Parts: sequence; C-alpha cells; structure tokens
Amino acid sequence: MRILIIVLTLLLCNVFYSQQTKFPSEFKMKSSLFSVNNYGKSTLNIYYQFTFSDSGKSLAIPRETICILQTNDNFTKFSDLTLIKLDSLREKFSHQDFVDAEDLNQMLKYKILWGNISLKKLNDKIVTHQNRINRLYEYDEEIPDFKWQLEKGQKKILGYDCKKASVKYRGRNYIAWYSTEIPINNGPYVFQGLPGLILEIEDVEQIFHFLAQGIDKNQMDIYLEDEKSVLKVSRQKLREIRKTYYENPGAFHGNAYNEDGSKIITKSNPIPYNPIELE
Repeated sequence: MRILIIVLTLLLCNVFYSQQTKFPSEFKMKSSLFSVNNYGKSTLNIYYQFTFSDSGKSLAIPRETICILQTNDNFTKFSDLTLIKLDSLREKFSHQDFVDAEDLNQMLKYKILWGNISLKKLNDKIVTHQNRINRLYEYDEEIPDFKWQLEKGQKKILGYDCKKASVKYRGRNYIAWYSTEIPINNGPYVFQGLPGLILEIEDVEQIFHFLAQGIDKNQMDIYLEDEKSVLKVSRQKLREIRKTYYENPGAFHGNAYNEDGSKIITKSNPIPYNPIELE
C-alpha cells in the first residue's frame, strides 16, 4: 500500500493537539516560508493563567496554560504564550534550506492548548480570529458589544483594587474583576468594555477561568500569520469545521491514498468538544 502524507500538516496538528509523534533521525524536508503581517510593538503585556475543561464539566480535571494579551494604541492580540515561542522557532527554521528531525522534534515539544488567536483592530472595531485545525483558518467580526452589569464586591489581584461585574456572552454567564487603576478598556480573549483592565474573568459554571499573573512593558511584535497562508471563512463555517474535527480528528491529519488512488478514510476516537462560545 502506497501512502502519501502531508508532513507539515501532520506536524502542526500534532503540535496543536498534543498527539505523540517523533520524527526518525534520518528525516529531512525542505523548509517552508513563515510570513506575518505585523501590527507594531506592544506597549503593555498582561499574562493570564488560563484554566479550562474540555469535558464541559467543572474544573475538577482542568487543562492549564499561560496566555498573553499584547496591547498598543491601535491593536490588541490575545493568544497562547507557547504559540509565540513556537512561531519564533518556525521563523528561525524558515531561513534554512532544510529542516531535519532534530528541528521538527524540537517544535513538537511545544503543546498549544489554546489554539485561538484574536486580534482586535480598535480603529476599525473589528476582531480577526485565527484558528489552526488541518490548516490555518481566519474570520472577521465586529468587536462584541458587552452588556456589563456592575455588581457589589471588591478584591485585590496583583496588588490592584478590583471591582466586580457580570455579563452574558454567547451562551455563558461570566463574573469579571477589573481595576480602574489600569485604565485600559480590555481583557483576556475578546472581553472588554469595562472602565479598567479585566484581571480575572470566569464563567459561573467554572469551566473557563482567566486570572492575571503578571504585567510588563516589554516591546513585543503584535502579528498574525500572512493572509496568503490562511483560508478565510465565516464564523459559522469555522464552528462546523471544528465540530467535525473533534468528532473524527484522524480525518484531518494529512491525506492517505491506496494504490488505485482512492482516498483512505481514517477513523479515530472523538475528542470532547466544549467551545467557549456556545452560540
């Protein structure tokens, strides 16, 4: 049986969905271009511990990663911090003629638990989302208009006095803690609209929880992968693709064919599907 596999697709699916693969020492492939659109340097970075559950139940068995909110006057970007580290490697390797097994296995050490990338274009009031499944997908939508309710309550986070607010967003109810001592109308993921930076937000079922761990002013590139490398779709279409992936992820890990040219249908166990946006 002759099997053809798209190696880079397999590699990136393994990186993003934490499947165990290791390339043999003799493996080598031509390097691929890594191109980005740059939106300037960040002037403030907020690091959040993001804890969530894939099963749709409370955080008894959570997954955890560190995400970063990068901001400047015109743009903000929220992504998994590990993705930025991985992209640094991809950019480095793109200048080589070939990448070998050592290079690829080094990339596989990075496990991206939060594959959503959200970049707000503040002047245009648009947020661009990117998400990698079998390839990189992208869609635009208006920055959400959150209908916040200010609540009684206060607490300290990172030494800042915080006030309480609540909101319903796409099927989930959230409690947020924001600080007017940091007068930035922003927060993790797409959340914003309060008179201060959101330092903590959690849905009332305790499935998704963002908690600020640190803030710095290190200048970092705010970027998205170049449009030429992504497939632009609607939000609804991407939701359908993601749901299909979680039902049978094996079908997305490259294409395999029989000797007669017919496609091999790959079946694999489903992955628990619990998106942060239910609607």
